[in-house]
Amino acid sequence: MKRWTEFVLVACAAAVALAQWVVPATMQGVLSVLLLALVALSVFSQRSALQLTLGSLNAAHLEQLESERRYRALFDACSDAILVYRLEDDGRPGQLVEVNEAACRSLNYSRKELLAMSADEVHAPEARRHVQERSQALREAGSLVFETVYITGNGQRMPIEVSARLVEIGTRRLCLAVGRSIAAHKELEGFLRELTDRDELTGLLNRRGFFAMVGETRRRARGAGAQILVMYLDVDGLKRVNDEMGHAAGDAVLVATGEALRLAFREEDVLARLGGDEFVALAVLGRSADERLDLQAITARFESAVRTKRRELGEGYAFAVSFGSLVVTCEELREIDELLARTDKRMYRAKRSRRRAPGSIRVVAKDT
Repeated sequence: MKRWTEFVLVACAAAVALAQWVVPATMQGVLSVLLLALVALSVFSQRSALQLTLGSLNAAHLEQLESERRYRALFDACSDAILVYRLEDDGRPGQLVEVNEAACRSLNYSRKELLAMSADEVHAPEARRHVQERSQALREAGSLVFETVYITGNGQRMPIEVSARLVEIGTRRLCLAVGRSIAAHKELEGFLRELTDRDELTGLLNRRGFFAMVGETRRRARGAGAQILVMYLDVDGLKRVNDEMGHAAGDAVLVATGEALRLAFREEDVLARLGGDEFVALAVLGRSADERLDLQAITARFESAVRTKRRELGEGYAFAVSFGSLVVTCEELREIDELLARTDKRMYRAKRSRRRAPGSIRVVAKDT
């Protein structure tokens, strides 16, 4: 109500009271008129005030709607995946409460599907074990940047760099997680690692790449409850081939050795050229009952592959390979340098034990 209206009402009320006291008999009509005027003036004032209030509320609502539209437009225009989720009282990631269009596209879910999920369901299974500790770090620091792996609706794994920040809206504690795909970066990183971990001539792992894979082989063997075949190989007569036929011929022998190894071993086995004419292989065997069968099968495949490559190269190369092998546990594989030294000695004992015709394969069986 405006201030002038208040003054008028007070003045009218005072006039009515004074008139009723001075001339009560003659002022009844005037009093009625004044009372009616007061009621009309009050109604008019209240209506005006109500219209002003409604107008203000309507303007504020329209402004809020416009602000929300701008926020949604900016939210959805962001090319990075944005996930907003609740944090439970114990710090665990809770339900997703908001996502943007980029998150729906990159994760291959509809918005409705994502909002029915919890935050940890977006992570690949192997990445979920880190969710709790990262939530703890986020609560302590307020913000956190880390790498993780999201899993898409069609089961694809997507490496992501996430920038997470705590926000509080009313009584709700939320986490705003902005994720950017680093798949291209990881692909380039893997390509560069391949360049540094691969032998340029044979395409097998080099010494650096081999030792980098020993730990992974141990983990696979431990998970399968299996033993590991360690095989050390040496190309016979490579120096003679280089001296008599040239280094191109020597390179052809090394390439043939790498191809024979690929034919004998499986894709998941570790094959490497340590340098010069020395090669090494690691293979996770079957469980104890199948262990010797696996070793025999690998040996037979390798002998057959060498014979095949010998025919391809021609008898002039006198292509031959000697090797020694051990079957060890995943714990014994910790001492990889010692194991390589032992298989190297066994391989050279095989070379000296008897003279064989050119093109033969010298084999030393595993320790009994």
